Amino acid sequence: MIEKSADAIVENFRKLKTMIQDGTFNGWEWGNLQALWFGKHLYQPLLHFKSDLVEVSPVALNEGERDFVLDLRTYFDGNKDFFKDRELYLLRNISRRGIGFFEAGNFYPDFIVWLLIGGKQYITFVDPKGIRNLEGPNDPKVQFYKTIKDIERQLGDPQVVLDSFIISNTPYRQVSFWTGDRAKFSEHHVLFQPEDKATYIESMLRRITEGVPAP
Repeated sequence: MIEKSADAIVENFRKLKTMIQDGTFNGWEWGNLQALWFGKHLYQPLLHFKSDLVEVSPVALNEGERDFVLDLRTYFDGNKDFFKDRELYLLRNISRRGIGFFEAGNFYPDFIVWLLIGGKQYITFVDPKGIRNLEGPNDPKVQFYKTIKDIERQLGDPQVVLDSFIISNTPYRQVSFWTGDRAKFSEHHVLFQPEDKATYIESMLRRITEGVPAP
């Protein structure tokens, strides 16, 4: 939804629409508008945009969400061997209307990552977020990595493996008092986006597929 007076924004969104329609869209930026293309996401594009003149629905990606998509895309493009005979899919969850979990205080993780390996589905709920205002390691959103396993057992389907991760865009130094040990965060499936930008996607995917034979 765009204010009629925002002629430049309207014109540039028309350009974006044309690229999508004619199949030439593969990512695009204009000012503070960033339209992301990632072929493994189930729809295109994802938008990162800040403007008082434009209302985006579903809500535009924040910086942490945008960086997660770009980092996952970079890892996928650069590690073809890891994805040999493995299918990857990504879907952004819709806040308050998508898949939520009352078991974790009505938690709506931002993304759902699917890995299909053989006949098995590895479904992982990923939430890039600031964690400074959470209640520490016992916060229901942090503990969801345990709760999701209870849900998995209730499903009773050995072909479906559920998991969850929080991707913290809060630097470790600001929450180090939680445990005093960074390894403890990893044990709780909390990975740090700023400090581990080059490795956190691989760490997450390796944890998800732990015990699966290498391709």
